[in-house]
Amino acid sequence: MGIQSQSAFEQAYKLMEICCLEEAGTVLNDTLTSDLDNKDIVYSIQYCAFWQKTLEKLPKLDSFDQGESLVNHWKDFMTVIQPAKVLKESEFLGKTVYSLKKGIFSQALECYTRALDRSTGDESLCAEINRKRGLCYKKLGSYENALECLSQSVQLLPNNAAAVAEKADCYALCGETRYAKLLFKEAFFMNARKIDFDFLDSPLINLLINEVRAKGYEGDALHEWIPVYGVLLGVFNKKRELKFLEVLRLKQEIYSRENELKDPSCNSAVVTPRLINLYFRLIDHYVLSKENIASINEILLKIRDHDRTIWKIYVNE
Repeated sequence: MGIQSQSAFEQAYKLMEICCLEEAGTVLNDTLTSDLDNKDIVYSIQYCAFWQKTLEKLPKLDSFDQGESLVNHWKDFMTVIQPAKVLKESEFLGKTVYSLKKGIFSQALECYTRALDRSTGDESLCAEINRKRGLCYKKLGSYENALECLSQSVQLLPNNAAAVAEKADCYALCGETRYAKLLFKEAFFMNARKIDFDFLDSPLINLLINEVRAKGYEGDALHEWIPVYGVLLGVFNKKRELKFLEVLRLKQEIYSRENELKDPSCNSAVVTPRLINLYFRLIDHYVLSKENIASINEILLKIRDHDRTIWKIYVNE
């Protein structure tokens, strides 16, 4: 790539970072006339055009929906461009994606912050807005601000699995592995299917997701098997003793899931891993509370009856 093209890219990157995408596209188009075979320029122009169209639709939406549009379009954008491949093949395209990410999530953060100012009194909405603000800060690399927003979200809605998972992801990215493992384990217990993998960035969780996906699981089944293999592979290895009401609710759900599996029409591909995860949690509690070994063995036999392979791996740890 020539010096002129490199200079144009540097100028375009700065414009992308402040969401001046039409201007960035113009800079790159002017350079393309003297470097027609440069695919990096062509693709970068296309990326800017995609986001310019998205930005043009924002004024019709309220502040919260503006933020939602940007975040959701980013998810679609990343699915199409396959960033791992882009980063591997082209340094310049990688910087284009990075600059766009900075611009888009900065803009989304502004939208959500405006929405938060207008959402007084609606705790559920405030929790969701703070979760999304935390996501934006995390994408921008501002982990301290991200954790502050996510903590506020969890404080308002303690059982919000998505917010807890995002908080765990932040801790993992900050190198606080112990907290990350504990919170990921809690999030996947709360509601594994509410966790959006596309916005989890830490190697800690993504390596686990890829490992389980490689076993052939997809969709809801993938979400439910993550915590099971998280335990088996030593990722979700942090344990805590449960409170009385937590134990009661856990046993009630175990009873309900066991009965559900007796129905031939049930979705066993999803119910079975959920039940095994419940068993693991009950065993953790029994171990920490020094319950008699007979109670633990009873649960182990149930795991064996549902999935002998999982049982073998678990008892040999």
